[in-house]
Amino acid sequence: MNAPTLLVLARGILTVPVCALLAFRTPETDLAALALFAIAATTDAVDGPLARARGEVTARGAAIDPLADKILVIGTLSALALRGLAPLWAVTVVVLREVAAVWARSRAERTLPATADGKLKTILQMMSTAGLIAAAALGGALWRTAAEALLDVTVALTVVSGVRLMLRATQTRADAG
Repeated sequence: MNAPTLLVLARGILTVPVCALLAFRTPETDLAALALFAIAATTDAVDGPLARARGEVTARGAAIDPLADKILVIGTLSALALRGLAPLWAVTVVVLREVAAVWARSRAERTLPATADGKLKTILQMMSTAGLIAAAALGGALWRTAAEALLDVTVALTVVSGVRLMLRATQTRADAG
């Protein structure tokens, strides 16, 4: 297994200790969760360029990369929602969009490459999730308000990118038929 794929796997695996730390509900464990989440999220920026630079792009890596993103974001947002730190409606929208995306990609007649709005969606999901963890760790209405505002923008982009993905998947089926 190559280094970029190991980074992808680490991103998914780090979700477990992030969520476990959030369960302790102390500022110290929230800060530790934030640090681990930041490390995990950073692997998403590193794995692809590393794979391309080393000539180690694989179909497996390309397939599990978005899955690791989904595990990290949905797992952590769910842990935050259980603590009342993320609105359940927002977590539900993210989960439904990601399930719909997996379904649409599985039904498409050809591979649907990532798009700019999908990549931005992932970045904003990770940033808003980190913001919610930071708000829990640092306290204060300003952190919470800023994190929730970013989450609102993130959820809107999540919906838009999901609709666009569904339309692209539908078009591939129409083109094939």
